[in-house]
Amino acid sequence: MRILIILGCPEPPLLIPSFIYLLNMLKNKGHEIIISANPAALKLIEASDPEKHYIKGVGFQNIDEGLKNKFDVDGIIGFAHNDPAVNYIITYKAVYGAKTLALVFGKYINQEFVRNLEEEGVITFTARAFHNPTPVLVKLKNIVNIL
Repeated sequence: MRILIILGCPEPPLLIPSFIYLLNMLKNKGHEIIISANPAALKLIEASDPEKHYIKGVGFQNIDEGLKNKFDVDGIIGFAHNDPAVNYIITYKAVYGAKTLALVFGKYINQEFVRNLEEEGVITFTARAFHNPTPVLVKLKNIVNIL
């Protein structure tokens, strides 16, 4: 399967390590991965894996470019901790028409984010986490299992 992962603002400390964890799980299952991310998130990913152990063979693009240059994907996974991330996930789902899953996370779960995503047909998971990635990693395992 070709999976598109959406990463917005990398403010939460757990975002990039959780992304690497998800990437590892998906690659181990043989999926092709493309990342659409905020420019700062792209730089952090690059800095986190300088020898490209995890990101080798992964496609990268600025989050706005992914909406301009559409390609076929089988599924979308988005990380949402703020309004822009929720909006990007909903927009990507509309543009690509693929099965879309989102993980809403943060110090507190914003139920409006959950409601907005679910109203648009996005399968939504939640994890109360900001620094400690463990609750997010548990949910990511669930997400990968239902792709």
